Amino acid sequence: MKVLPYAKPAQSVRGRPRAFDEEQFLDGAIELFRRRGFSGVSISDITAATGLTTGSVYKAYKDKEGVFAKALARYVALRQQQLNARLAEAKNGKAKIAQLLRDYVELSQGRDGKLGCMVVAGVTHIDQLGAVGPCLTQQLAERRAALLALIEQGQQDGSIASNTDARITAEILLALLQGMRVVGKAEILTADGEAFVAQALKLLG
Repeated sequence: MKVLPYAKPAQSVRGRPRAFDEEQFLDGAIELFRRRGFSGVSISDITAATGLTTGSVYKAYKDKEGVFAKALARYVALRQQQLNARLAEAKNGKAKIAQLLRDYVELSQGRDGKLGCMVVAGVTHIDQLGAVGPCLTQQLAERRAALLALIEQGQQDGSIASNTDARITAEILLALLQGMRVVGKAEILTADGEAFVAQALKLLG
């Protein structure tokens, strides 16, 4: 079953050898974009944080949008791997959603919470992202579709009430999950993760 799909990892262009560790470079860029958002990061910030020269950045990625696009692809692919491993252990649709909520509570706490989500950081400045903007919109649409699939799975296996409005509930859960990352950046999400999850699960009937 397709669960919260994300963009595929970026692939190196054939014929253009890398003179640097691209994964390490992108990880440095990811932290900057998560912390400051798209508009708060400049090419000089990226070079200072990663040690790559300005010329090399422009040669490899063309511009800041190009860096963001590749960093986003790596960020969401790594998150997908972690999430798939956790959801694979859940026994039914409702349990998968419960685990997803717990995962977001965890991500919205401590250092991860303060850094924030790169998708949220991008959406906040989506009007400045040019061609990358539609990629973020598609990401959110795919996440909503995956949530809908989980709810429908739960209705089929009996863990979620059959009279639950699956489409509207998926939209509410999407807004809740993304909002958790916003509130988490201010370090005030919740002191009781299990109570938070239990209350959120009442959306499922």
